[in-house]
Amino acid sequence: MGERPFVVLVVDDNQVNRELYSRYLELEGYQVLDAGNGSEALERIEQEPVDLVLLDVMMPGLDGFEVLESLREKHSPESLPVIMATAKDQSTDVVKAFDLGANDYVTKPLDLRVVAVRVQAQLRSRIVARTQPDTITSVSRIEPGTILEGKYRLESLIGQGNFGAVYRATHLTLDRHVAVKLLDANLQPGDELLARFQQEGISACRIQHPNAVVIMDFSVTAEGIPFLVMELLRGDTLEDELNRRGRLTPERCAEILIPVCGVLAEAHALGIIHRDIKPQNIFLHNARHGEAVKVLDFGIAKLVGDAAGDQELTLEDGVIGTPIYMAPERFVKVSYDGRADVYSVGVMLYEMLVGKPPFHLAGTSPLKVIYAHMNETPRSPRELNPELSPEIAAIVLRALDKDMLQRPSAEELMQDYAAVLGLELPPAGQTFADSEATADEFPGDSPSR
Repeated sequence: MGERPFVVLVVDDNQVNRELYSRYLELEGYQVLDAGNGSEALERIEQEPVDLVLLDVMMPGLDGFEVLESLREKHSPESLPVIMATAKDQSTDVVKAFDLGANDYVTKPLDLRVVAVRVQAQLRSRIVARTQPDTITSVSRIEPGTILEGKYRLESLIGQGNFGAVYRATHLTLDRHVAVKLLDANLQPGDELLARFQQEGISACRIQHPNAVVIMDFSVTAEGIPFLVMELLRGDTLEDELNRRGRLTPERCAEILIPVCGVLAEAHALGIIHRDIKPQNIFLHNARHGEAVKVLDFGIAKLVGDAAGDQELTLEDGVIGTPIYMAPERFVKVSYDGRADVYSVGVMLYEMLVGKPPFHLAGTSPLKVIYAHMNETPRSPRELNPELSPEIAAIVLRALDKDMLQRPSAEELMQDYAAVLGLELPPAGQTFADSEATADEFPGDSPSR
């Protein structure tokens, strides 16, 4: 993209706070720097461009008020907004902060959704400037009938989200229906984001498994809009099924869990982590000979270890995923592997068996959910569904172990669950249903998103 993301400096002497605030703001699309004390914060601002500071007050050495006072000697509130984030809630402290030039004041414990809105409000004038209409084509301006690269004619919109849109399309040369996912990111030749997208397209194409959505092509239009071309699916997501049925039987869970673990085992063997396993990304495709479970969105996967080859990208790694399904190690800056996906599968399996995930997001702060993933032991699934066997409950809780070294691999999770139910696993490379059929066999149906 032509513009860099806004940079927020998080200043707090508590490391856990810094990491949690940073990860949440990264999820909101900001680049985040952090500092553990006032002196370090002032040094970082001198050395690197910063658009906004989220500043604690009570810190060793220079406190937040002293840091704010020093900043206002060189930077106006308009050029460098400062939001105080502190447990000091006395009116005298609030007045002092605004007298020294603070732009806003929030008290701990922070509701990160509110903080994100406050940050956006302080940066609004710059956001408006960046989003004025210009000559660069965006996804929102693309309409049915558009032909991409002379090959793919967009027929109808399937769905649209924060990061782009998915269209039912026709491959003009082959006269075949496909799905085209357009990403809302304007890329230019030489951009690191373009290199990253190309690398992720390669990783998606490398996963050859009947339970992974087939990626047929990936490219970037002349206007800088990246897109993926995928097989067209017919059916519903696992989220849709859970919304209809509430919870599933252990046998029904096996029909979904085993294929998901199978494709993840294949991806992990290639050094590819999905990073966003959740019910919305599990599609129950109506194939020719029955249901075929498909894992969506490997396009955001992360190459790890030797699988990254000799490609060196300097783009900072952002957090990708949905906090309610993310593993504890994803919220701190440590290395992780495919067992982070296993944790997400464990959360999803818990939800399938009892009707809700172990740490529920509705009506609570995302920060509390993140804290629970990192520190709290989930209730046994048998407490919420007494019909479950102790063996199944143990498998679920092992997948949710906070120590990733104690979790099973995706293949082990699949084997353990099948063994408890007395199921025979299909041979490698095969599924419970024939998944070779695509939505082309079902004229007029509603394709996947």
